[in-house]
Amino acid sequence: MRICLVSKSLAPFTGGDLGEYASRMARALADAGHEVHVLTAPQPGLTVPAAPELPGVHLHLVEPLPPALGGAFPHPPIRHAMQVYEALRALHASHAFDVIEFPERECEGVFAIRAKRTLGHFASVVLAVRLHTPTADLQQLNCVAALTLDTAQQEFFEAASIREADLLLSPTRALLERVTQRLGLGDTGTVAPRTRALLERVTQRPGLGDTGAVVPPPFARALPPVSSAPPSTPPRVLYAGPLEYRKGLHVLIAAMQSLFEKGLRAEVWLLGDDTPTGPGGRSLRQWLERSILPAWKHCFHFEPRPTESQLAQAFASATVCCLPSLWDNLPHELLEAMAAGCPVVASDAGGMAELIEDGRSGRLFRSGDVAHLASVLEQTLGTPALKDSARVASLCAPNHVVKQFEAAVARAAASQPAKSAAQRTRSPGTPRVSFLVPYFNMGRYLPETLRSIRAQSFTDYEIVLVDDGSTDAESLALLDTLQAPDLRIVRKPNGGLSSARNAGLQVARGHYVLPLDPDDLIEPTFLEKAVAVMEGTPGLAYVTSLVAYFRESPDNLVGGWVPSGMDRDALWVVNVASTCTALMERTLLLELGGYDEWLTSYEDWDVFSRMAERGMTGTVIPEFLFLYRLRHDSMTHTLRLNERQQMLAWLSQKHPALALDAGRALRIQQGEAHRLEARLLGEIQAAMPQPLLNRVADRVNGTLKRFDFLHHTLKRAARVVAPDESRPIRHQIMDRFLRRGGK
Repeated sequence: MRICLVSKSLAPFTGGDLGEYASRMARALADAGHEVHVLTAPQPGLTVPAAPELPGVHLHLVEPLPPALGGAFPHPPIRHAMQVYEALRALHASHAFDVIEFPERECEGVFAIRAKRTLGHFASVVLAVRLHTPTADLQQLNCVAALTLDTAQQEFFEAASIREADLLLSPTRALLERVTQRLGLGDTGTVAPRTRALLERVTQRPGLGDTGAVVPPPFARALPPVSSAPPSTPPRVLYAGPLEYRKGLHVLIAAMQSLFEKGLRAEVWLLGDDTPTGPGGRSLRQWLERSILPAWKHCFHFEPRPTESQLAQAFASATVCCLPSLWDNLPHELLEAMAAGCPVVASDAGGMAELIEDGRSGRLFRSGDVAHLASVLEQTLGTPALKDSARVASLCAPNHVVKQFEAAVARAAASQPAKSAAQRTRSPGTPRVSFLVPYFNMGRYLPETLRSIRAQSFTDYEIVLVDDGSTDAESLALLDTLQAPDLRIVRKPNGGLSSARNAGLQVARGHYVLPLDPDDLIEPTFLEKAVAVMEGTPGLAYVTSLVAYFRESPDNLVGGWVPSGMDRDALWVVNVASTCTALMERTLLLELGGYDEWLTSYEDWDVFSRMAERGMTGTVIPEFLFLYRLRHDSMTHTLRLNERQQMLAWLSQKHPALALDAGRALRIQQGEAHRLEARLLGEIQAAMPQPLLNRVADRVNGTLKRFDFLHHTLKRAARVVAPDESRPIRHQIMDRFLRRGGK
């Protein structure tokens, strides 16, 4: 087979379990005779297309995105995922892969997997996702409650890659069950009919719920056995791995201190880098060190992450290796220790209990139970240690792992359904798609928008142009010149954007509608691709694409935006589903009641919220097919703070049960408020000249006090930038900030 492993981390150039797995799996597959490629990020010391550390493996690096579109991906993992997709398109064209495997972590495969579902790319390839422990589970296990919109999108994309992959692989049954249960992949009876077909396709994927999907990591014993070194005096308890809360190190420290109180003499070595998973997002190491009583501080030793040779020496000198995790998958350090013949003690939560046979190849204790861990450690330190390096060799032997992988891929390849567009009936003489173009004093921009519509490769459409009471002479005169067979003009008194869209919706004849503002543009293939996705994927309520921003000319791209899709928790805070330019069934939009005419903005957000509340879903084509024009006088930029607050309040009142997890939605909102506070402070300090700070509009001070975090931010900024001046500006700063914020 031609196999491509995608992994941003790659040992020995970067550390961590993901890098170790990618390196060892690549070598194992290459040794078995497969053509193996690895797509990774640039690493210090890494040479391509081949590296001495990975003989027989072809290495490739992702390339940076064009600067104009890089701004669409402010969150590095999402940007890297798009770089992966672009690189894979070129690599697959020249190598024709049979299987591509992605880690679920940091959603490296989400755009490639979506491209297969929406665009037909990689149609003959098995796209596999291997679980390592998703970000959402890591956050929960590490008691990290803070959640930004970026992290929420990463979590959502990781879940999407798991749901939509052709094959789901897991090193342990415990992790597979944890993830599928959290995502509800085994429950299709409680979802709406429109999405049930999609979920049933996902849950019937080969390997899910089948032991064939549990493929452990390959491991070839390379470390010297402990028996070659003399026993340490005093006994040495070793932990190796990151210093994270989920690793349960506080349980180990408490257990060892209880043994010290009983007279045991031993040393505890904690080898790993610190992380901000302590209380309040602070240093875990400092929190652990504070929990150690002064009498026993000399017994505990903290050291940074060791090199491979240092880790070998550590196992050789250890009496026992302890992994006290509150929950864990299958830590690389556990495999290393067992393969080296070092006795191991580990918690029974997660995948470690699948590797360790309690009382034979190591000892297990009840996760989180300090007394039980102390008892097990005391027994282990006081009796001949249990060692069983053959256990790792039997379960993780590279040739055995490769055979399991080959079998799982073969089943997935045999089960891939042929994708064919659904045949829909239509009435003779009616268009397939109706463009809804609201128009109010947009004569300057409309001709270019109409040209982009008429440049579509899919030509079965009509254009419904709704003049919403234009008053500009130039715009009115333009309407008289627009007679064309594909265009119908509806005139009405001014009623706002929602009213104009509703008027167009009432007279539209198409099976689908596509709203398009008269200053925006779409790429020539937008309609062709969106219709193909909608008709080839049952259950979708809408189809949209990535968004590129431009000023004046579409050749002048200045960034963009990546809609996530129907993340209901995030949708309660921000319109992550789509822009208004999304293909939808006309009858569905009518059933939903059309657009809310009370809303002067965010009317599309409201529509997607109503879809989400009914259990509907949509998808986002991973290409920049929609071009959004940035104008200083656009509705988004001129929306004032109090108007924005009114619109958001109305949406919240209409959709109080939108979020599936209200706590998660509130955490996203808090994260966005904190980010806005930090950004606003930076705007004030970096962009505002000092004299301007003296002209704060006191008349809005009372309004901003209701937004406590903004009020105190402005006060701090005034003290930092102009400590000796009285503070005025509130209104001007807020207007400038909101206008620059755009969508």
